[in-house]
Amino acid sequence: MGTITKYYPFIDEESKSTLNSLMKESKSYFDFVQSLCHVVLESDVPTNLAYIAAVQAWWCRLEDEMGLINQKFKDVPQIVPWGHIHASLERDQIRYHDAIVRSIEQLVEESADDWILTELHLLHAQFHWPISGDIPSQLEPVGKARELIDANPLLKCFEAQACFYEGWAKRIEGEIEDAIAIYQRGIELAEAHDESLHMNMNLGGQGDALKNVSIKKAISRFEESYQLTQDLEVPYLEAEVLHDSGLVFEVAGEYDLAISSYQEFGKVYKFDGSQHSECAAISRVYVALGDGERALEMANAFLEDYEILGIQWPNLGKAAALALLNRVDEAEANLAEAHKLVIKSGLDRLLGRYYLTAGLVELAKGEYTSSMDWYEKAWEIFERVGQVYGEKNLALIGLTRAEILLAKQTTEDKKTIIPGRWLSKLENYATEWALPGIRMQAAILKSDFYQNHGQFKDAQAVLQDALNITDSPGVTTLRKRIIAKIQEIEELLHDEEIVS
Repeated sequence: MGTITKYYPFIDEESKSTLNSLMKESKSYFDFVQSLCHVVLESDVPTNLAYIAAVQAWWCRLEDEMGLINQKFKDVPQIVPWGHIHASLERDQIRYHDAIVRSIEQLVEESADDWILTELHLLHAQFHWPISGDIPSQLEPVGKARELIDANPLLKCFEAQACFYEGWAKRIEGEIEDAIAIYQRGIELAEAHDESLHMNMNLGGQGDALKNVSIKKAISRFEESYQLTQDLEVPYLEAEVLHDSGLVFEVAGEYDLAISSYQEFGKVYKFDGSQHSECAAISRVYVALGDGERALEMANAFLEDYEILGIQWPNLGKAAALALLNRVDEAEANLAEAHKLVIKSGLDRLLGRYYLTAGLVELAKGEYTSSMDWYEKAWEIFERVGQVYGEKNLALIGLTRAEILLAKQTTEDKKTIIPGRWLSKLENYATEWALPGIRMQAAILKSDFYQNHGQFKDAQAVLQDALNITDSPGVTTLRKRIIAKIQEIEELLHDEEIVS
């Protein structure tokens, strides 16, 4: 496979012979990497072979093997940077970034081989993920790798990896179409070089970007990525695609499938000792479903591990769950704690999530106008930067819910029977972007509106139509709610007939 044979133009015959033998004997890429690490740790091997083992162990996140290889070859400067784990984003960046940069600078001064420098510059980009808010610093090492690739045709095998980081930066900047095109270039290059790791990176990246364009296409990309990870048999990579598939289902409003994906992600790979790495995502889905009890349970489990995972804003999820349970004072206290970290981060995306939570808290307090103000601020941010966790959906749903409650509060003569602008916008948005679960949530809200104004038959008709949107297992919970509401309205209609 090109993931290994791409090194052949640069390494000695002994290393090539060992790699060939191991590939013939191995059941999968993961099996191969484990065997390679064993050979490198138990035998005297060429430095190039040890370097390749260190790189592959890093991609598989084999922490024990990474540490042992680094210990054995601590005097080999090109191996040292590959001893730093990267499994939980911010914490790993902060902890290891400077050490990696120093190692690379040392190798540049020593005029290391270009193929090694290219790969190390791209490793540097991995420790400059855009969530840090520092886009240029991520693209700087990619640019250095690009210069080397452009100067040597043999280094073209690394270009697909460069595409991944460039696409990621574009996506974070909100330039979704550009990101999709760059990822596509990465997919084509990876395919040309039979580079399965780079292929998987770009498939997942493009799937992430596509969820802001076409859920159907995004799901297709993640299906391809998942199949590839099944062939590679690397638990860490399988966990990544399960997590990211969960994000797509979350955006689609297929919440049951999102929860299942996150649960499987948690079973497949535990991040650096964490036992609850999936709980933050699951809590977020329960918030979207309005299930405060389960959301709080998951948020509390996550809080046991958040320092291990390096997440810097753990209180937002708990604040949202508490708001759903009408525990407003506690919700506000957690929101206040989160605010300090949000401001410190300087990230618009995180500020938008803070606004979403603030809107939910105000909703719980019955301050509907104030709630709408917060949700509108969130909507403006996510209109600009796109959504990763279904934030645009949550902003529109929050605005619609507040609008409906405000109408109920201020219109007691029941003359207003026309849905408000945010409900119309939510319906149009969910239809335009083919988000089946969000369409069903819009229908539930529209039914609430009609029911509030005594329009029981209209409320019933909306819900009956909603059952025809999809019968996907991803909307099982929403379908149950719709059926329950239909039964409730039928009882109200029956009572109304008796009275009349």
